[in-house]
Amino acid sequence: MKLANIFCDNMVFQAEKPIRFFGEGCGTVEITLKNHTYKESFFGDTWKMELPPQPYGSAFEILVRLEDECIVLKNVAFGDVFLCAGQSNMQFSIGEEKGATEAKDDENIRYIVSSGIKNNSGLQSSGWKICKEGEVTYWSALALHLAQNYRKEKDVVVGIIGCFQGASVIRSWLPSRVLDQSVYVAMQERHADNWHEEYGLWNGDSFLYEKKFLPIVPYSMKGIIWYQGESNTTISEGRVYLELLARLISAWRADLNDLELPFVVVEICDFDGRNDEGWKIIQDCQQKIVDYCKNVKTVTSKDVCESDNIHPANKEKLAEKLSKVLCEF
Repeated sequence: MKLANIFCDNMVFQAEKPIRFFGEGCGTVEITLKNHTYKESFFGDTWKMELPPQPYGSAFEILVRLEDECIVLKNVAFGDVFLCAGQSNMQFSIGEEKGATEAKDDENIRYIVSSGIKNNSGLQSSGWKICKEGEVTYWSALALHLAQNYRKEKDVVVGIIGCFQGASVIRSWLPSRVLDQSVYVAMQERHADNWHEEYGLWNGDSFLYEKKFLPIVPYSMKGIIWYQGESNTTISEGRVYLELLARLISAWRADLNDLELPFVVVEICDFDGRNDEGWKIIQDCQQKIVDYCKNVKTVTSKDVCESDNIHPANKEKLAEKLSKVLCEF
Protein backbone atom coordinates (compact mmCIF):
# COMPACT_ATOMS: atom_id res chain seq x y z
CA MET A 1 0.00 0.00 0.00
CA LYS A 2 1.09 3.60 -0.50
CA LEU A 3 -0.07 7.16 0.03
CA ALA A 4 -0.61 9.58 -2.83
CA ASN A 5 2.34 11.95 -3.33
CA ILE A 6 0.46 14.93 -1.91
CA PHE A 7 0.71 13.49 1.62
CA CYS A 8 4.06 14.47 3.15
CA ASP A 9 5.69 16.75 5.72
CA ASN A 10 4.59 20.42 5.80
CA MET A 11 1.33 19.66 4.01
CA VAL A 12 -1.83 21.74 4.36
CA PHE A 13 -5.29 20.21 4.70
CA GLN A 14 -8.37 22.31 4.10
CA ALA A 15 -9.81 23.29 7.46
CA GLU A 16 -13.51 22.76 8.24
CA LYS A 17 -13.98 20.31 5.36
CA PRO A 18 -13.65 16.50 5.32
CA ILE A 19 -10.04 15.31 5.57
CA ARG A 20 -9.47 12.75 2.80
CA PHE A 21 -6.53 10.39 2.64
CA PHE A 22 -6.08 8.21 -0.44
CA GLY A 23 -3.58 6.05 -2.27
CA GLU A 24 -3.01 2.69 -3.95
CA GLY A 25 -3.14 -0.92 -2.80
CA CYS A 26 -5.36 -3.03 -0.60
CA GLY A 27 -5.15 -3.73 3.12
CA THR A 28 -5.78 -1.96 6.41
CA VAL A 29 -5.21 1.75 7.01
CA GLU A 30 -4.87 3.31 10.46
CA ILE A 31 -4.63 7.07 10.87
CA THR A 32 -3.97 8.76 14.20
CA LEU A 33 -4.77 12.47 14.44
CA LYS A 34 -5.01 14.45 17.68
CA ASN A 35 -5.05 11.28 19.81
CA HIS A 36 -7.89 9.75 17.79
CA THR A 37 -7.25 6.65 15.66
CA TYR A 38 -9.35 5.84 12.61
CA LYS A 39 -9.15 2.40 10.99
CA GLU A 40 -10.56 0.90 7.81
CA SER A 41 -9.81 -2.02 5.47
CA PHE A 42 -9.82 -1.86 1.66
CA PHE A 43 -9.89 -4.60 -0.97
CA GLY A 44 -9.40 -2.90 -4.35
CA ASP A 45 -6.51 -1.34 -6.26
CA THR A 46 -7.05 2.08 -4.66
CA TRP A 47 -8.30 3.31 -1.31
CA LYS A 48 -9.80 6.45 0.19
CA MET A 49 -10.42 7.22 3.84
CA GLU A 50 -12.34 10.23 5.14
CA LEU A 51 -11.79 11.83 8.55
CA PRO A 52 -13.93 14.51 10.24
CA PRO A 53 -13.33 18.19 9.44
CA GLN A 54 -10.74 19.95 11.61
CA PRO A 55 -10.47 23.57 12.83
CA TYR A 56 -7.73 25.90 11.64
CA GLY A 57 -4.34 25.26 13.23
CA SER A 58 -0.79 24.13 12.56
CA ALA A 59 2.23 22.16 13.77
CA PHE A 60 0.48 18.80 14.04
CA GLU A 61 1.80 15.30 13.49
CA ILE A 62 -0.28 12.59 11.84
CA LEU A 63 0.61 8.92 12.03
CA VAL A 64 -0.42 6.77 9.08
CA ARG A 65 -0.04 3.00 9.23
CA LEU A 66 -0.39 1.10 5.97
CA GLU A 67 -0.27 -2.59 6.88
CA ASP A 68 3.34 -3.01 8.15
CA GLU A 69 4.57 0.48 7.16
CA CYS A 70 4.33 3.42 9.54
CA ILE A 71 4.53 6.98 8.16
CA VAL A 72 4.72 10.11 10.32
CA LEU A 73 3.60 13.32 8.63
CA LYS A 74 5.26 16.24 10.41
CA ASN A 75 4.39 19.93 10.64
CA VAL A 76 0.91 19.43 9.20
CA ALA A 77 -1.43 22.43 9.04
CA PHE A 78 -5.16 22.95 8.62
CA GLY A 79 -5.73 26.12 6.62
CA ASP A 80 -7.09 27.31 3.27
CA VAL A 81 -6.01 25.32 0.21
CA PHE A 82 -6.26 26.63 -3.34
CA LEU A 83 -5.74 24.78 -6.60
CA CYS A 84 -4.01 27.05 -9.13
CA ALA A 85 -4.61 25.52 -12.55
CA GLY A 86 -4.20 26.39 -16.21
CA GLN A 87 -1.42 27.05 -18.67
CA SER A 88 1.71 29.21 -18.96
CA ASN A 89 0.50 32.39 -17.25
CA MET A 90 -0.33 30.33 -14.17
CA GLN A 91 2.92 28.37 -14.49
CA PHE A 92 4.96 31.61 -14.99
CA SER A 93 7.50 31.54 -12.18
CA ILE A 94 8.93 33.98 -9.68
CA GLY A 95 12.28 33.48 -11.42
CA GLU A 96 10.79 34.83 -14.67
CA GLU A 97 9.04 37.78 -13.07
CA LYS A 98 10.25 41.38 -13.34
CA GLY A 99 9.80 44.17 -10.83
CA ALA A 100 8.14 42.05 -8.16
CA THR A 101 8.57 42.47 -4.41
CA GLU A 102 11.05 40.01 -2.87
CA ALA A 103 9.45 37.06 -1.13
CA LYS A 104 9.97 36.96 2.62
CA ASP A 105 10.08 33.91 4.87
CA ASP A 106 6.58 32.81 5.80
CA GLU A 107 5.99 29.48 7.51
CA ASN A 108 2.29 29.89 6.76
CA ILE A 109 2.57 29.83 2.95
CA ARG A 110 3.20 26.40 1.48
CA TYR A 111 3.32 25.12 -2.09
CA ILE A 112 3.31 21.87 -4.03
CA VAL A 113 3.14 21.05 -7.73
CA SER A 114 0.97 18.11 -8.71
CA SER A 115 2.84 15.08 -9.95
CA GLY A 116 2.72 14.08 -13.59
CA ILE A 117 4.72 14.74 -16.71
CA LYS A 118 8.22 16.15 -16.55
CA ASN A 119 8.59 19.71 -17.80
CA ASN A 120 10.17 23.02 -16.85
CA SER A 121 7.73 23.92 -14.08
CA GLY A 122 10.07 22.76 -11.31
CA LEU A 123 9.30 21.03 -8.01
CA GLN A 124 7.74 18.01 -9.70
CA SER A 125 6.83 15.45 -7.03
CA SER A 126 9.16 17.16 -4.56
CA GLY A 127 6.64 17.59 -1.74
CA TRP A 128 5.23 20.57 0.11
CA LYS A 129 7.63 23.53 0.33
CA ILE A 130 7.55 26.39 2.83
CA CYS A 131 8.00 29.94 1.56
CA LYS A 132 11.59 30.98 2.24
CA GLU A 133 13.43 33.93 0.77
CA GLY A 134 15.64 32.80 -2.10
CA GLU A 135 13.96 29.38 -2.36
CA VAL A 136 10.85 30.21 -4.38
CA THR A 137 12.39 30.60 -7.83
CA TYR A 138 10.24 27.90 -9.40
CA TRP A 139 7.01 28.78 -7.60
CA SER A 140 4.13 30.10 -9.66
CA ALA A 141 4.42 33.89 -9.36
CA LEU A 142 0.67 34.40 -9.41
CA ALA A 143 0.13 31.69 -6.79
CA LEU A 144 2.73 33.07 -4.40
CA HIS A 145 1.49 36.67 -4.66
CA LEU A 146 -2.06 35.41 -4.24
CA ALA A 147 -1.12 33.62 -1.02
CA GLN A 148 0.73 36.68 0.29
CA ASN A 149 -2.27 38.93 -0.31
CA TYR A 150 -4.74 36.42 1.08
CA ARG A 151 -2.77 36.21 4.32
CA LYS A 152 -3.03 39.96 4.74
CA GLU A 153 -6.80 39.51 5.03
CA LYS A 154 -6.97 36.14 6.79
CA ASP A 155 -4.54 34.93 9.43
CA VAL A 156 -4.49 31.28 8.32
CA VAL A 157 -2.02 28.90 6.74
CA VAL A 158 -2.36 28.99 2.94
CA GLY A 159 -1.61 25.91 0.88
CA ILE A 160 -1.21 26.23 -2.89
CA ILE A 161 -1.42 23.24 -5.22
CA GLY A 162 0.02 24.04 -8.65
CA CYS A 163 -1.71 22.10 -11.43
CA PHE A 164 -0.65 23.64 -14.71
CA GLN A 165 1.10 23.07 -18.02
CA GLY A 166 2.31 25.72 -20.44
CA ALA A 167 0.68 25.72 -23.89
CA SER A 168 -2.07 23.36 -22.72
CA VAL A 169 -5.52 23.20 -24.29
CA ILE A 170 -8.73 22.85 -22.32
CA ARG A 171 -9.64 19.44 -23.79
CA SER A 172 -6.54 17.94 -22.20
CA TRP A 173 -7.84 18.96 -18.76
CA LEU A 174 -11.26 17.36 -19.27
CA PRO A 175 -12.27 13.74 -18.56
CA SER A 176 -13.16 11.64 -21.59
CA ARG A 177 -16.67 11.12 -20.19
CA VAL A 178 -17.65 14.71 -21.10
CA LEU A 179 -15.94 15.02 -24.50
CA ASP A 180 -18.74 14.08 -26.85
CA GLN A 181 -19.41 15.00 -30.46
CA SER A 182 -21.25 18.20 -29.56
CA VAL A 183 -17.98 19.87 -28.50
CA TYR A 184 -15.73 18.32 -31.16
CA VAL A 185 -13.62 20.63 -33.34
CA ALA A 186 -11.71 19.31 -36.34
CA MET A 187 -7.96 19.25 -35.72
CA GLN A 188 -7.22 21.61 -38.61
CA GLU A 189 -9.54 24.17 -37.00
CA ARG A 190 -7.77 24.10 -33.63
CA HIS A 191 -4.91 26.23 -32.34
CA ALA A 192 -1.46 25.04 -33.44
CA ASP A 193 -0.55 24.06 -29.87
CA ASN A 194 -2.75 20.99 -30.39
CA TRP A 195 -0.28 19.45 -32.81
CA HIS A 196 2.97 21.29 -32.01
CA GLU A 197 6.02 18.99 -32.00
CA GLU A 198 6.49 19.44 -28.22
CA TYR A 199 3.17 20.70 -26.89
CA GLY A 200 1.16 18.05 -28.69
CA LEU A 201 2.67 15.49 -26.32
CA TRP A 202 0.42 16.70 -23.50
CA ASN A 203 -2.50 18.09 -25.48
CA GLY A 204 -4.27 14.87 -26.30
CA ASP A 205 -7.80 14.59 -24.98
CA SER A 206 -7.86 14.06 -21.18
CA PHE A 207 -4.06 13.66 -20.93
CA LEU A 208 -3.43 16.35 -18.30
CA TYR A 209 -6.67 15.50 -16.52
CA GLU A 210 -5.35 11.99 -15.95
CA LYS A 211 -1.69 12.84 -15.34
CA LYS A 212 -1.91 16.00 -13.25
CA PHE A 213 -5.45 16.48 -11.91
CA LEU A 214 -6.52 12.97 -10.92
CA PRO A 215 -3.46 12.40 -8.66
CA ILE A 216 -4.86 15.04 -6.25
CA VAL A 217 -8.46 13.77 -6.29
CA PRO A 218 -10.41 13.95 -3.96
CA TYR A 219 -8.32 16.35 -1.83
CA SER A 220 -10.48 18.95 -0.05
CA MET A 221 -9.80 22.59 -0.86
CA LYS A 222 -11.14 26.11 -0.46
CA GLY A 223 -11.34 26.97 -4.15
CA ILE A 224 -9.89 26.71 -7.66
CA ILE A 225 -8.31 29.42 -9.81
CA TRP A 226 -8.36 28.67 -13.55
CA TYR A 227 -6.08 30.72 -15.89
CA GLN A 228 -6.13 29.20 -19.38
CA GLY A 229 -7.39 29.95 -22.87
CA GLU A 230 -4.52 31.34 -24.95
CA SER A 231 -4.11 27.95 -26.67
CA ASN A 232 -7.78 27.72 -27.68
CA THR A 233 -8.13 31.00 -29.56
CA THR A 234 -9.35 29.88 -32.98
CA ILE A 235 -12.86 30.92 -33.91
CA SER A 236 -14.02 27.31 -34.11
CA GLU A 237 -12.68 26.53 -30.64
CA GLY A 238 -14.25 29.70 -29.31
CA ARG A 239 -17.68 28.42 -30.32
CA VAL A 240 -17.42 25.50 -27.89
CA TYR A 241 -15.09 26.94 -25.23
CA LEU A 242 -17.88 28.16 -22.95
CA GLU A 243 -19.47 24.71 -22.91
CA LEU A 244 -16.10 23.04 -22.33
CA LEU A 245 -15.33 25.35 -19.43
CA ALA A 246 -18.71 24.69 -17.88
CA ARG A 247 -18.14 20.94 -18.21
CA LEU A 248 -14.67 21.26 -16.67
CA ILE A 249 -16.03 23.09 -13.64
CA SER A 250 -18.79 20.52 -13.19
CA ALA A 251 -16.48 17.52 -13.68
CA TRP A 252 -13.75 18.78 -11.34
CA ARG A 253 -16.29 19.60 -8.62
CA ALA A 254 -17.79 16.12 -8.95
CA ASP A 255 -14.36 14.46 -8.77
CA LEU A 256 -13.49 16.48 -5.66
CA ASN A 257 -16.81 15.63 -3.99
CA ASP A 258 -17.62 19.32 -3.58
CA LEU A 259 -20.42 20.37 -5.95
CA GLU A 260 -20.37 24.03 -4.84
CA LEU A 261 -16.60 24.47 -4.69
CA PRO A 262 -15.75 28.13 -5.46
CA PHE A 263 -14.21 28.55 -8.90
CA VAL A 264 -12.47 31.72 -10.12
CA VAL A 265 -11.76 32.17 -13.82
CA VAL A 266 -9.08 34.62 -14.94
CA GLU A 267 -9.96 36.31 -18.20
CA ILE A 268 -6.89 36.20 -20.44
CA CYS A 269 -5.35 39.64 -20.89
CA ASP A 270 -5.30 41.63 -24.11
CA PHE A 271 -2.33 40.78 -26.32
CA ASP A 272 -1.28 43.11 -29.12
CA GLY A 273 -0.01 40.20 -31.18
CA ARG A 274 -3.42 38.50 -31.17
CA ASN A 275 -6.05 41.22 -31.11
CA ASP A 276 -8.40 39.15 -33.27
CA GLU A 277 -11.87 37.65 -33.17
CA GLY A 278 -10.79 34.27 -31.80
CA TRP A 279 -8.97 35.89 -28.88
CA LYS A 280 -11.95 38.10 -28.06
CA ILE A 281 -14.36 35.14 -28.20
CA ILE A 282 -12.38 33.35 -25.48
CA GLN A 283 -12.38 36.49 -23.32
CA ASP A 284 -16.13 36.77 -23.82
CA CYS A 285 -16.65 33.11 -22.83
CA GLN A 286 -14.67 33.67 -19.65
CA GLN A 287 -16.95 36.56 -18.75
CA LYS A 288 -20.15 34.65 -19.54
CA ILE A 289 -19.26 31.55 -17.49
CA VAL A 290 -20.66 33.21 -14.34
CA ASP A 291 -24.14 32.93 -15.89
CA TYR A 292 -23.71 29.23 -16.67
CA CYS A 293 -22.29 27.90 -13.40
CA LYS A 294 -23.09 28.74 -9.78
CA ASN A 295 -20.45 29.96 -7.36
CA VAL A 296 -18.13 31.07 -10.18
CA LYS A 297 -16.53 34.50 -10.51
CA THR A 298 -14.44 35.99 -13.30
CA VAL A 299 -11.46 38.28 -12.70
CA THR A 300 -10.36 40.55 -15.55
CA SER A 301 -6.62 40.79 -16.10
CA LYS A 302 -6.34 43.28 -18.97
CA ASP A 303 -6.74 46.29 -16.68
CA VAL A 304 -3.69 45.31 -14.59
CA CYS A 305 -1.46 43.55 -17.16
CA GLU A 306 0.58 44.90 -20.05
CA SER A 307 -0.62 43.95 -23.53
CA ASP A 308 2.71 43.76 -25.38
CA ASN A 309 3.60 40.33 -23.99
CA ILE A 310 1.51 37.17 -23.94
CA HIS A 311 3.14 36.51 -20.55
CA PRO A 312 2.79 39.73 -18.54
CA ALA A 313 6.02 40.14 -16.58
CA ASN A 314 4.50 41.07 -13.21
CA LYS A 315 1.61 39.24 -11.54
CA GLU A 316 1.27 41.24 -8.30
CA LYS A 317 -1.71 43.44 -9.24
CA LEU A 318 -3.62 40.52 -10.71
CA ALA A 319 -2.93 38.53 -7.53
CA GLU A 320 -4.38 41.38 -5.46
CA LYS A 321 -7.61 41.23 -7.47
CA LEU A 322 -7.81 37.45 -7.14
CA SER A 323 -7.25 37.57 -3.40
CA LYS A 324 -10.09 40.03 -2.89
CA VAL A 325 -12.47 37.80 -4.84
CA LEU A 326 -11.42 34.67 -2.98
CA CYS A 327 -11.95 36.40 0.36
CA GLU A 328 -15.57 37.03 -0.68
CA PHE A 329 -16.43 33.33 -0.85
